[in-house]
Amino acid sequence: MDPELAFIINNLLIPIAGMGTGIILVVSGLKTVRHFIDRRHPRGDGDANLQLEELRSRLEDLERAGGRVDELEERLEFTERLLTRARESQDVK
Repeated sequence: MDPELAFIINNLLIPIAGMGTGIILVVSGLKTVRHFIDRRHPRGDGDANLQLEELRSRLEDLERAGGRVDELEERLEFTERLLTRARESQDVK
């Protein structure tokens, strides 16, 4: 092996690769620690809590509206049946 190439590999590439690996390990370790801290002590962001409550309220309103739509569909179908019967009885006469 060429002595210059061996020098470059031993004194440049291996240390740079080691530093890159170290940085990757430290960053992933910090992410893991932050994840565990956030799980144990969630951030008390007041705005997020207010937004969450607002979204829950909206969801409840939508669920109630869905029930009203079902009721209106049933009423419409009933009215259509009555109109159809009325037309049929007029056509028979």
